[in-house]
Amino acid sequence: MSWLIPVLIAVMIYACICYAIIKYNILPNTFSFMGPCLMIKTTRTGIFDKLSRWKSLLIAYGNLGVILTVICGVVVTILFVFTAFMSLVIETEPIAPQNLLLIPGINDYVPSTFAVWFALIFAMVIHEFGHGILSRVEKIKVKSAGILALVIPIGAFVEPDEEEIAKSSLGAKLRMFAAGITNNLVVGAICILALILLLGCVVPGTSPYVYGVYEGYPADEAGVLLGTVIFALDNTSVSSLADISAFLATTKPNQTITLHGEYRGTPQTYDVTLTSIPPDLSCSVLMPESGARFIGVSFSEPSVLVNALHTQMYPSSLLGAAGSLMTFVALPFSSIAGSEALSFLIVDTPDPAILAAPFAGFWEIIHILYWCAWINILLGIFNALPLGPFDGGQMLRESLRSWFIRRGKDERTAFSICRSISYVLVLLIVLPLIMPYLL
Repeated sequence: MSWLIPVLIAVMIYACICYAIIKYNILPNTFSFMGPCLMIKTTRTGIFDKLSRWKSLLIAYGNLGVILTVICGVVVTILFVFTAFMSLVIETEPIAPQNLLLIPGINDYVPSTFAVWFALIFAMVIHEFGHGILSRVEKIKVKSAGILALVIPIGAFVEPDEEEIAKSSLGAKLRMFAAGITNNLVVGAICILALILLLGCVVPGTSPYVYGVYEGYPADEAGVLLGTVIFALDNTSVSSLADISAFLATTKPNQTITLHGEYRGTPQTYDVTLTSIPPDLSCSVLMPESGARFIGVSFSEPSVLVNALHTQMYPSSLLGAAGSLMTFVALPFSSIAGSEALSFLIVDTPDPAILAAPFAGFWEIIHILYWCAWINILLGIFNALPLGPFDGGQMLRESLRSWFIRRGKDERTAFSICRSISYVLVLLIVLPLIMPYLL
């Protein structure tokens, strides 16, 4: 709850700003409100005209976007149906309320870093630019564009002319609604490609390092730090897991050995008294075979980390690609997904002795690319849901409306169907959130 006081202060400041804008009618053409949300907008939208000159190419891009949106909408809907069903038969841990919102620093899994904030704002702007550009391609006027804020920026928006939208063809409407999703997915894919190319330049170190420290065992009691690079055990140099195994094979329980290494460039020396391997760990720890000698750590090599990266970046099959995408999406939740080893992609800077960067600022670029990819892809996928005000929901509504009108039927039936689908989807989304409390 350390975030509560700063949030309360920010809410008070936001409320004071909103009160002043309303009371003194400050810049009415720039500031307006949508419920509690402050809209900061401009009517200077000529940039969309400049970016919409390649009409034939952009129409083809829009058609591709419609196909991608339909596929994403169907897949995500099926995923929510499956998740809701599983929540009825499998007991899970409840999700903390703050983790339901993608607010950096408040969500436990989304850190408040420059990379995250940049990616969040960038994804929203990219999304709305898609709508604005395709609106002009389809000859729909864009009345305004801007930022939507509720204490913090929570969205960007463009405001197409509703009368001109109503007069447009179904294809034009679908391309315009799908454009934001398409932009997010394409930018996300480009960021992933850039990540793959840059990570191929990482140079692995040549010495083993401490991958895990087991609480309450000798290394933990000696203060061995996670990520310590090991150069020698006693006076014996080690450069691989095999060297560590060979050394430990010559030791015995209760013998004290000295670990020599470094942690982020600082020399480290630890005196560790060996013990026997606990029976419950003997078959599960990630460590070299060492008979009955146990330090209380699991070791790894930088090459293993690089191989794990290559496995994720270059899957050998379609199923492997799906698994890589799931790992990519789950990385911020590494503490519960078992992928802590790749956490340097999202926030950490690895020890150069483990993974050496090819140039200064490399890991900062990696973090920005990762979060840009992650947020753009998730924003695009979830906006494809056939749910109420989402882009996918508006596409479904316009498609059904057009279908009923062509057959001389009441278009209000289309609205009723869309409303029912939205209610069902909301139930599917909420069910996994409330079932842990009910079970």
